Amino acid sequence: MRYLLNRNGWYFYDRRVPKCFSMYDDRGRVRVALRTQCKRTAFRKVVAENDNIENYWKTLSKKKEKHCPVKFKQLMETSKQLGFGYRPVEEISELNLIELLERIFAIKKHIDNEIIVKALLGKETHTQSNVLLSQALERFWKYSKPTLMNKNPDQQRKWKNPRIKAVNNFIQQVNDKPIDEITNLDLVKFRDWWLKRMKTDGIKADTVNKDFTHLKGVLEIVATHEQINLDVDKIFKKIHIKETDRQTRKSYPTKFIRNKILNPKTLKGLDKEAQNILFVCANTGARPIEIVNLTEDDIFLDEEIPYIHIRPRLGYSLKTKESERKLPLVGLALKAFKEHPQGFCKYLSKSDKLTSTINKWLSKNNLRPTLKHSLYSLRHSFQDRLTALEIPDRIQCQLMGHKFKRPKYGDGASLEHLREIIFKINV
Repeated sequence: MRYLLNRNGWYFYDRRVPKCFSMYDDRGRVRVALRTQCKRTAFRKVVAENDNIENYWKTLSKKKEKHCPVKFKQLMETSKQLGFGYRPVEEISELNLIELLERIFAIKKHIDNEIIVKALLGKETHTQSNVLLSQALERFWKYSKPTLMNKNPDQQRKWKNPRIKAVNNFIQQVNDKPIDEITNLDLVKFRDWWLKRMKTDGIKADTVNKDFTHLKGVLEIVATHEQINLDVDKIFKKIHIKETDRQTRKSYPTKFIRNKILNPKTLKGLDKEAQNILFVCANTGARPIEIVNLTEDDIFLDEEIPYIHIRPRLGYSLKTKESERKLPLVGLALKAFKEHPQGFCKYLSKSDKLTSTINKWLSKNNLRPTLKHSLYSLRHSFQDRLTALEIPDRIQCQLMGHKFKRPKYGDGASLEHLREIIFKINV
């Protein structure tokens, strides 16, 4: 069906407003959640939804009226809840006798409910129910359940917090107003507030732009699902701030890692699990969050080539789909997993705790030459060693869990090949 859209496994009715109705409905396109992941069910629902919306457009055209998101939502939802499609009042009398009688009997049961009576007769309803900015997040969490269900509690917290911050910051600057009243001038005011903070507090453009991105995502999802008339792209036009000096982490020189960070005397100040995670970070290039979320099922020590399998599972997702990969274990990384064949229990699903522990230890022992050096710098160092060895880009991406921009052919490098490479850059 040409009006059927699949987003992350969920189906939506998605249609551009026809030119003949655009003077009455200025949304550009209409998107309605079908609330199903079943393709067959979606096919059935999208036909009914298209009939309802076409009839709604006919009503607007005949009455020469503009689209109202609140009225539209009430008309559609009330009709569907009672098992009827929406029809304009002019078409009600043309229905076959059976459907006409069904509507009359339904109206008789709800004769005291003005909204139901008008919806079944093809008339408008007038109750207002604007969604305020302060209500947007709760609606957003509800519509984001497919995303959240694949994250563990720690990941959910990290995913929610920046969105909460962005919405609250925006409310502080423009007040708690209905979503459909937000304008580009509100975003300009919000941007000006951030620009002042960039000057006074030394905040970087990347931090500010993340706030804009998270706010836009919340408003876009809520406006789509609630059928709120809000042109999100228009109000965010030219709001993002150009980054001039994006901050990146520094990598450690290999000698520094070998002689100082992995020095047995220095390591005595770090608990045993954190030490072993440090070894794995240095010798696999894996992200700390990937290491602390490994379980016994992801660790393969009895194979001819021992390896770990970084992969998603129910309740835990990866940063990107390319992050799923198998990494051979050699040297200190292999030794670390032999001591912890079931994973790192103390830090399981607690990447923030691990990062804080190790970064404090690095600072205490003068192992952070600059503020850009941290635990994550070991991953950058791993990448530098791959580059120095002139490893092909595709294999570098395979080891790092990055997207390879060219078309992918074949299965990639074997575990044996990857092990040979890691042997050569092992610290």
